Amino acid sequence: MVNAELLFPEWEGLKPQRRQFIFEQLTRYFLSPLLAVDQLKPVTVDYFGQTLNTFDALIGGEWLRFVPGRREVSLGVDRHEPVIAELLAQLPPAALSPKRVVAMPPMLVARQAVPVNEEVIGQVNLLTQVFKGNHFAYVPYKPAVLSLLRPTVTSVDPEAQPTWAPVLASGKVVLRQASAHHYQVRLRHDWDQAGLAKALGGFGFSLPTEDQYEYLQGGGFDQLFTWGNHLPKTLPAYLPNRFGLTIPTQTSTPELVAEAVAKRGAGLLGWSPYYRAAENVPFAAHTYRKVAVISLD
Repeated sequence: MVNAELLFPEWEGLKPQRRQFIFEQLTRYFLSPLLAVDQLKPVTVDYFGQTLNTFDALIGGEWLRFVPGRREVSLGVDRHEPVIAELLAQLPPAALSPKRVVAMPPMLVARQAVPVNEEVIGQVNLLTQVFKGNHFAYVPYKPAVLSLLRPTVTSVDPEAQPTWAPVLASGKVVLRQASAHHYQVRLRHDWDQAGLAKALGGFGFSLPTEDQYEYLQGGGFDQLFTWGNHLPKTLPAYLPNRFGLTIPTQTSTPELVAEAVAKRGAGLLGWSPYYRAAENVPFAAHTYRKVAVISLD
């Protein structure tokens, strides 16, 4: 594996077998050995006529996606560009990150963000009760998890199937339904940003920088929103994303970045990757999407 193969456009030019070999090596050598890779699967993302061929890995209960890097990527907003200026004139004033060109490393990134007070440690099958993920973290909480997985029957019919709530919780343990047969196992923590960053670092992860966040959310395109340079009539349930990351619009909860900048907020401009919240958003009000930066230097 060479560094150039992890970047656009070289990544897309590789043969499928070569891409899979590289991805398997990344999951093996750039994360903690405590985190077993429980599943790998190829993924194709179609975004407004552009296609990304990549891979997902189920690691520690979370789906992580490989996102290739770029030697140069344009980020931020040029307020004087005519199309952008016309759009901004129709919207309330807001702070936006400035136009810049940066080098972007390849990354493994969580498919979805989670609340800052929760740590995903694995997944448990709600029928077989088999756990996959970080077993060292799971063992102390296994009795609590199994207690929560006792099925609840809501009918007097002896053949009635048990019902499962979307979220089950007890003490530090939170189970969130990830599929028809699995719950994601999370632990609640009372930590600050430094504590969260330290916990992530112990497994080879980190919080994204503002540059990385904007690249992951916006794909490095010269447009104000992920859907382009126009104002939509309505927002879809999930924003389009070049890398296929999950960005729900039902809540405007800001995502945490390494710098003291809150990304995402109220109003339409709050959905721009380049939005910067003017107010001081409390740490507990954030979600976070962990990344593992790949560097071969």
